[in-house]
Amino acid sequence: MRLLLISLDAAFHDDAQMLLSLPTLGRLADEGVFCDQLQTIYPSLTYPVHTSLLTGCYPDKHGIDHNERFMPKLPADKRPWYWDAADIKAETLHQAAHKAGREVASILWPVSGHNPYVRYNFPEVHALPGEQQTLKVLRYGSFGWLLQSELKYGRTRLSTKQPHLDRFATLLVQKLIEKQYHPPKVPKITDVEPSAKLKARHMPDVISLHLVDLDATRHHHGVHGGETKLAMVRLDQCVGHLLEALEQVGVMEDTVLAIVSDHGQSDIMRVIALDEWLKTSGVPARAQTLGMGAYIRCDRDAYQQVHDALSLHMEELRISHIYTKQELHAMHAPEGVLMAVEPEDGVAFVDLIDDKAEAATHGFGPGHPAAKCLLWMAGPPFLAGARLRAAHVVDVAPTLARAIHLELPGAQGRVLEEAFRPGY
Repeated sequence: MRLLLISLDAAFHDDAQMLLSLPTLGRLADEGVFCDQLQTIYPSLTYPVHTSLLTGCYPDKHGIDHNERFMPKLPADKRPWYWDAADIKAETLHQAAHKAGREVASILWPVSGHNPYVRYNFPEVHALPGEQQTLKVLRYGSFGWLLQSELKYGRTRLSTKQPHLDRFATLLVQKLIEKQYHPPKVPKITDVEPSAKLKARHMPDVISLHLVDLDATRHHHGVHGGETKLAMVRLDQCVGHLLEALEQVGVMEDTVLAIVSDHGQSDIMRVIALDEWLKTSGVPARAQTLGMGAYIRCDRDAYQQVHDALSLHMEELRISHIYTKQELHAMHAPEGVLMAVEPEDGVAFVDLIDDKAEAATHGFGPGHPAAKCLLWMAGPPFLAGARLRAAHVVDVAPTLARAIHLELPGAQGRVLEEAFRPGY
């Protein structure tokens, strides 16, 4: 059983009606299982969530606590992100598939650089000042395959921005699927075993694809509106192209298709430089922005002093809630984060007040409406037309592992038994 796992970055509960009205995603909901109440993790950031999607674990176990490393002495544009798969402390679906002798492809998936378990790897990495984007991708990914793909298909990509990058990523997955079969060569009379010339090539058994168009659109234009609807249509088209490729090579009946989102977004009307306030107020702590909310980094012996200072200025700082270490522990938040803050609606905490403002963002707590995400699962193991009332992001990996006969014993999530056909 094969797996095609597609992430629709920044889709959430409010998008369900629109997405289900589209031809491909609507069809998949009818043919398989759908859930519009998929609870995301804390923090609702792309890299921690995508790591949870692959491991079935929370950040306190898988170790990815943020998109970027906490290095406050560096300017924001020079801080390295968690690009390397070695930073993940829990077993992934990629690793489990490799262990089972299956071939893996990963396209623009976060925290996938230098992944020894991935045969075809186009990692999501970003060039820092002084770095060259193409060279960095080649260094972190599958050099030979990437170079060959760039030479063959690079001219079809209009730019490295969205939606062009998603279209290029989708094209690469199409070409990987098409490896299943190729036009047979006519054997020469001198061939000893002409049948070997007709042997089908093998597409990867597990493919993960991260589509970012909707996320980029919302950051730039806001949560709702015409641009956002167009981005959803483009995502549906990308998924449709991949379904067509699977059907053309005749492997739909042996493929699990899973589509999942990581978080929604919320419109931002005001930003507050919380870290600057802490420094100028003499509070012994640093704020690490999560987009909307923020981690409060402090020593244990300063915990109460920092908590008291923030509590005293909640109205001034537009803080709606201070997460205590006990609350964070209950949410499986990253180890070492003792305190965090949630802003009022429409407010985001930033490093500097002159940081480039975004129309919308994420990084909110689990109670936010945009923390409810989406999940489609279709294929032989799953019920047709079923609706799940609720599920959690950490349930995705163990459920998919069960569907394609892999072992993922370290997962903290549960197998969604109610999604499977009887007897599977």
